[in-house]
Amino acid sequence: MLAERTTQLMQKLGFTGYEAKAYLGLLACQPASAYEVAKKSTIPTSKIYETINKLIVKGVVQPTTSADEQIQSYVALNPGDFLQQVRETTFSQTNELQPLLDAVNKTPDGDFIWPLSDHDQVVTKSHEIIRQARNSILISCWAEELKWLTEDLRNAESQGKKIALVHFGAPTQTIGATYHHPVEKTLYQEKGGRGLNLVADNTVLIASYRQDGSVDGAWSRSQSFVTVTEDYIKHDVYITKVTRFLNQEMLARFGAGYEKLRDVFDADA
Repeated sequence: MLAERTTQLMQKLGFTGYEAKAYLGLLACQPASAYEVAKKSTIPTSKIYETINKLIVKGVVQPTTSADEQIQSYVALNPGDFLQQVRETTFSQTNELQPLLDAVNKTPDGDFIWPLSDHDQVVTKSHEIIRQARNSILISCWAEELKWLTEDLRNAESQGKKIALVHFGAPTQTIGATYHHPVEKTLYQEKGGRGLNLVADNTVLIASYRQDGSVDGAWSRSQSFVTVTEDYIKHDVYITKVTRFLNQEMLARFGAGYEKLRDVFDADA
């Protein structure tokens, strides 16, 4: 499972499946001959030399000589230097690419809603939106999502960005202005899962985490989409403030779980 996930991530960075497997295999037994790498990584021997040569060109594998100087061996760049090289290469390439793309871009900005089809896409885009925020962040989420959002939110808070966090379930930590949503169990049952809503400046992201494990979401700079989500989070803030200070009165008037309050089709409830 570990090797499979590592291979998947390396492929997203531009390495082929064979290249990822060869690098991992070499890390585990270096220095090693091509045959040993093929055996360790389950790459066909007919493909191993081609694969290793590609890794040499990419600067993550280097040939060396064994003690008896008879067998060609190879060593792999250590993980820290490997990842730093990937970061520097990606940074350099994206910097060069940006003005080239801007020169041909005719797409109207902010008019579209872009789908996010799985958890990894939701995570990646959420990190990006929070890190690019300049002024304020509004977010509502559950403990499961807050785990991987915390570091970025803490960094944003330390940079003086205003944060309002609506937390479904009793929060174990506070970030910015933190609010405990009072009917998380009812919402989970009604919606069949958890929700993530994020607004940072003029960008919005929403995602649904269903009980069956499926995930989908979307992000946009569409002003109407931003406004609707912003109002949704703010109204949750308003209700948590009311229930915090007037909880007994609310329960007496609307019942346990605020059932009558949530009945939007009965104005007299």
